[in-house]
Amino acid sequence: MNRQLFFTLDVLSLACIAFMLATGLFYYGSLPEQMPIHFNAGGQADDYGPRAMIFLLPGIAIATSVLVGLIGRDPNNYNFPVKVTKENREALIGELRLMISAIMFVTNLLLAYIHWGIMQIGLGHQTELNATFIWLFIGAILVLTVNGYIRMKKLA
Repeated sequence: MNRQLFFTLDVLSLACIAFMLATGLFYYGSLPEQMPIHFNAGGQADDYGPRAMIFLLPGIAIATSVLVGLIGRDPNNYNFPVKVTKENREALIGELRLMISAIMFVTNLLLAYIHWGIMQIGLGHQTELNATFIWLFIGAILVLTVNGYIRMKKLA
């Protein structure tokens, strides 16, 4: 597998987390005391909480990235959808790691989009999240998962 691709995906994931932390810190003082913390399927806020919740999504991104990184260090933790043999083991590990890195990036990008939208609503620049983008991100995660499964099945 291409190490440059893994590196790029990991850097982009970290950039999403850094963006969320930096914008949260930068705009924190300008945000209202009550911020939207939950949205319905149409993108309208339907629950509110304290502005400190602006750091919840970056916290989730950090926690999941660390957890996936720690678990992913040992290939024995992987659960492959196909039979692993001596011949296909390394290729399967590479495919699974690529799939996980890509999914982590898209997930962190989704969290960054939601984070930015919450801040924009709090600052009065918009009234709701664009649910279409959220569904596109979720669709991308599904496509990455199915593609990874198909690629691994071909290696079996």
